[in-house]
This record gives sequence, C-alpha cells and structure tokens, in this order.
Amino acid sequence: MKKRYLKITFLLCISAAFLNADILAQTIVIDPGHGYASNGSNPDGRTDTEHATALAVGIKLKNLIESSCSGWNVRLTRSTRNGWITLSQRRAISNNWRADRFISIHCNGGGGTGTETFWCNRSNSPQSANSRFSRQVQDRMVEKGQWRDRRSVEDASFIFHLGVLSGNNAVGVLSEIGFVDSSDASKLLSDSWRNRFADAYFVALQNDLGSRCNSNPPPPSGDTQAPTTSISASGGNTQSGDFTANFNDRDNVGVTQRFYQALEQYGNNWYANRGNGFFNDNFNEFYGAYTQNAGSWTISNGRMRQSNTSVDNTRLNSYLSQNSGLPYLYEFAAKVESTSGPRKFGIHIMADDVTQDQRGNSYLIWFSGEDNKVRIYETINNTLNFRAIGNVNQDNNWANYKITYSPTYGVIEVFKNNTPILKWTDTTPIERGSSISLRTNRTNMLFDDLKVYRHRGGASQVITAGSSYNKDVRRRNGKIKSLVKDAAGNWSLSGNLDVTISSLSSRVFEDFIEEPDAIIKVYPNPTHGQLIVNYPGVSKETTSISIIDITGKTLRTIEEFSEENIVIKRDISTYIELLPEGNYLLKIKNKQISKTIKFIKY
Repeated sequence: MKKRYLKITFLLCISAAFLNADILAQTIVIDPGHGYASNGSNPDGRTDTEHATALAVGIKLKNLIESSCSGWNVRLTRSTRNGWITLSQRRAISNNWRADRFISIHCNGGGGTGTETFWCNRSNSPQSANSRFSRQVQDRMVEKGQWRDRRSVEDASFIFHLGVLSGNNAVGVLSEIGFVDSSDASKLLSDSWRNRFADAYFVALQNDLGSRCNSNPPPPSGDTQAPTTSISASGGNTQSGDFTANFNDRDNVGVTQRFYQALEQYGNNWYANRGNGFFNDNFNEFYGAYTQNAGSWTISNGRMRQSNTSVDNTRLNSYLSQNSGLPYLYEFAAKVESTSGPRKFGIHIMADDVTQDQRGNSYLIWFSGEDNKVRIYETINNTLNFRAIGNVNQDNNWANYKITYSPTYGVIEVFKNNTPILKWTDTTPIERGSSISLRTNRTNMLFDDLKVYRHRGGASQVITAGSSYNKDVRRRNGKIKSLVKDAAGNWSLSGNLDVTISSLSSRVFEDFIEEPDAIIKVYPNPTHGQLIVNYPGVSKETTSISIIDITGKTLRTIEEFSEENIVIKRDISTYIELLPEGNYLLKIKNKQISKTIKFIKY
C-alpha cells in the first residue's frame, strides 16, 4: 500500500515577533504551490499535474477577483511555470503586502481521494480566524468541487507546522485540492473543474470577509447629463418595403453605445421578430411565445406575476435568436412582492437549452433582496458557476433593469434605474444563444416591459419590411425604438418612430407571428374539460391534432385545413370532456411543425 505523503519542505515553524496592526482590509495573496525553477529544474519534486493545476487555479482566482472586485488588491506569489520561490519568500510576499487573506494552493499525493484544508496556530493571526477561514474554504471546495470532505484541521495536529503559514501575518490556509495519483486527477486536469475550484475560493473569501467586495463600477466622474436620441425615416413615415431609419444621438461628452428595436403590431399588442434578435412584451395578455417549466405565471393588470413561493427555480422561457455577434441590450421592469424569504429573481440570457434546469449554457443575472446583491453566474453544461457580485438595494419598489452583453468581447454590464451596479468580462464569451428565461426563487414577483434591443453602429440602420418571416417589420403598423448610453453610464429616454408599411395588411393577434412553433399554446392546463389549442396553420395544408394516452395509444385525431398562413385557435373541448382524469399528450403536426405537449385532465 502506497504511503500517503503531505508535500511540505519546510519542517520548522518560525515564530514571528510582531503583529502588523495595519493590515489592509481587502488584500489577497494567492500562492500557487511549488513550480519549476528558472533553469527548468523541479526543486520540490512535484508532479506536473500539481505545478500546472495550482498555477491555473491561482490565475483564474486572481482574474475572477480583479474582474469582480474593484476594491480588492490581489497578488500571486508565482505567475509562471518556472516561478519557483522558497517558502520564506512566499511568506514575505504576504507580509510585505500586508495581506488580509492568504491561500496556498496545492494538490495531494499518496493514492487517496478528496480535498482537505490546513491552518497554522503559529501564524500571526488569531487561531479562531484561521480555523474559521479553513472551514469556509473546505466547505466551499467540497460543495463546488464535489469532493469527498477529508478534513479542515490545524496543521501540527496532523503532521507539523507549515512553513508558508507559520509567521504569516494574514489569516491563511493551505488547500490540498485533490490527489494527483488517483481518480481525482481527471478533475485536476479539467479546465471547467479548475474554474469551479477558483469559484470555491472566491466565494469562501467573500463569505469570510463578510462579502466586502466592492464590484460596483467607479462613479461617472461627475457627468450626470443623460444623452438623447430621436429617429426619422428616409422617405417619411409611410414605407412600402425596406427603409433606412436615421438616428439623431446627442450627448455633452459622447455616446458610447447605441441600440435599436423593430416592433410590429398585432391587435392591441406590440411584439417583435425574435428570429431577428428583437423581443418585446408589455404583458397586456399572455404571449403565446412562452413556455413554462416551473412556477405560476399569470397576467395581472398588465403585468406578469409569478406567485409560486415554494419553487426555487421557476422558468418562463422564450425563443430569441442571439446570433448576430454584436451587443444586445436586455431590459425589464420588476417589483418584488414578497416581504420575506429569498426575494430572488433574474434573467438568463444567451441560453441554449431552456429545457434544462440551469438553461444549458447561458449567463444568469441574479438579484437578491436577501443580502441586497446582484450576481452574475455563467452556466456551463447546465452547471452554475459564480462569476461576479455587486451591491444593489432591493426595496420592494418598481425598478428598471438593463443588461448589456457583447458576445465578441464578453463584457456584461448591469444597471438598475440607469445606474451602473456591476460589470464583468468573460475571457471565453458565449457567442450564440437561442432563448431568454425569467427566473425566481420562492418569490412572489411582478415583471413588466420585457424588451431586447440590438446594437447599431452609427446614425442610420436599414430596417427590413415585408411579409417574409425574416423581415424586421412584417405587419402594416410598425415602430422603431432607440436607446443610447454615454461613457459615464447615463442612459437616454427611448426614441420612437411610428411607421406604416403600405404593402402589408393589419391582422388580429391570431396571425402567424414568427417561427413555426412560436405561437403553439394549449390552455387551460390542467383542464377540467375545456381545452383551446393555438397553432400556426400552413396555407393549403392540413394540420393533425392527436390526443394520446400515457400508453402511447392515439385516442382521437382531428384534422384542420388552412387557407393561409395564420394562427388558428381551435376549441377541442368536445373531445376532452369525456376523457377520464389523467395525463395525456397532444400532438400537433403539419408540414412546418411537429409538437407534442403534455396536458392534465382532472
């Protein structure tokens, strides 16, 4: 049996005479253990897995802190492969920088499994503080790294004092992530797992420091004057097809970001072509483009209410193509109605699979009244990864929220009531998305005016208009909107242009709105007998609607012929009333769609 070893080269604990009383409050020293010497030798005899993992995680942690916490100072004891220095030099870096927290990152050996964290009772900081920080690091590593919990322990109680911690003025730990010579190694060598390890350290630091992470962008240097924007159209407000919208943007210093939106009228509602990257819903009625996976989502006095306070991950999803490669602006209004509990809500953007609980791959911008914070998470392969945190007061009042995202540069900026509250840059940004998704956590919420704008580069933009599915405006009555931002983070009021497309007709809401299955809706669900089906009919084609039981047996097929491409509202209550209580499937199929929806008869 291979004997387990703890990799320590400094055998004696050095006592320090002074306690630095002027420790800077938010200074972090990260110590990626070991490393190769400048001549390429391996002084400590460690594996390349440990050298590389410790350095990679240390750099990720440094980048995470610097991109999320403008008020924290952070330093690495080594930043290169051949960056080996002695234990006393590492300790000196920590003391010279007057570190508030010190994390030494290592990997274990000896054929075991799991993670463990050590602290030293001969450091120059209180034992209780070191022990508490050690437990915090250990718990977060177990949670986020999904490791076996080996121990959080004072070093000499297991083997001997650790030289890098002994005499260190900071509250510090030595973390053994996992074992290089067991099945743990596959995680150690994985870049996505290394991201999670960095996340674990970052959250542990925030928790131990009382979330003293000032990630708010700097104040706008005294510039509080908002820019303005207005719109006109070449040729006037009546157009027969594609036209050019001209934007007049003004600011006392200079406009830095420009966004526009093309809308089209359906009855009393203004919607947008989601296939072209636009979205608009004022919640006058329940938009058939949504799918609900969890929660109780209803329209209440022109707002969307989520009233389920037992589900911690509600979902209201909509298809939205986010593939232009240019920045997007996501905007909505929200009000927390719950006065206790988590009071958490947010939106997933750039999502690629809203059928999964974490929406596949996406960014989640997450607001919490529980601790008055806003956080950015990145979901990778349906796993949440914490990325950034900022301060934002949640007071149960209506507020406007804006999020901008650049798929090219990975920059996410978050605003509340037009004030910047958080900024983070993803070095490996998500470039494509197919959905957006509203989300709450055991919170009664109201949402209003959910909008998505696209970036425009200058003072004019071609707006496409016509009956084709890929046009910006596909109905007779259209509207162009504009929003701009200046360098100080000030936002304009919305610019507006109403247009009439003379070559198109005005139809009621039950028109063919966008991509073939966008408008499919089955309601009420669950049902006691009544059932209405909305679906897009295809010109000169038949659509079949099949009722199927849980064994897969088709109980009834209804066929409908359509004269044109319109959305059909079909009452099939006659076929539902006589069904026994239970779970059923409704399959809707024609040349353009094949959709199966579960419904419940009670």
